[in-house]
Amino acid sequence: MISFDKMHGNGNDFIVMNSIEQDFIPSMKFIKKNADRQTGIGFDQLILIGLPIKENSDFMIKFYNADGGEADMCLNGIRCAVAYIWKHSFAAKRSLVLETNKKIIICKPAGKSIQASFDMPLVNTDTKLYSSLQKSLKNEAFFIVDAGNKHLCLKKRSIKNEDLDALYSKLKKIIRPHNINLSIFKHTKELIEIRTYENGVGETLSCGSASASVASLYLNSKINKVTVRSSGGEIKFSKSKNGILMTGPSAHIFSGDIND
Repeated sequence: MISFDKMHGNGNDFIVMNSIEQDFIPSMKFIKKNADRQTGIGFDQLILIGLPIKENSDFMIKFYNADGGEADMCLNGIRCAVAYIWKHSFAAKRSLVLETNKKIIICKPAGKSIQASFDMPLVNTDTKLYSSLQKSLKNEAFFIVDAGNKHLCLKKRSIKNEDLDALYSKLKKIIRPHNINLSIFKHTKELIEIRTYENGVGETLSCGSASASVASLYLNSKINKVTVRSSGGEIKFSKSKNGILMTGPSAHIFSGDIND
């Protein structure tokens, strides 16, 4: 039997497991079976916490999408991973260095929330990719940003009634081979509203790396902080000396055991 915690960050939900106490690597079949919301536990991603690879890290965090494919990063998931580590007393210290496939993230408590510090997301400047997207998007404003996961971020006047499934289907052949997710957003002063379609998952209630991607577009010399709101809740971002700070919630739903 494999022990797990069901958790969420602004509605972006996960099952969190560890390979420290139990020898476990999830198979694609296991993930897809248990991710099913009708016949399984139901989740956007599975998070696996293991021992670090790099000398200065405290833990290695792996993320797997509901379709069984591995994701490089999940910033809502990283907050849940930290909460799991503290809940199960895997670490006594309150500042943790977490290793992922793409980034090193430093996490610590921030009141009832969790604060994560990491490098500023980077704007992709692949001219060939931009050219392909411009043919489909025409005069729409868009950016490709890498926050550990890559996101195509489309700026809209309104996002509420946008058919995100149809938009993803239209762009899938261009963005999926590059492992790029899709986000649409609306920006007003220090507030950004966002919706995200994640590869291998679909539209989620919140996506931390998408939120970080759009926030990074507006954090500059004049704007030091911005709030990103999705249907699942809000995440706050601010500039730091070495990059960007994200502050947001994590919540425990229930714990259980499952056959491997």
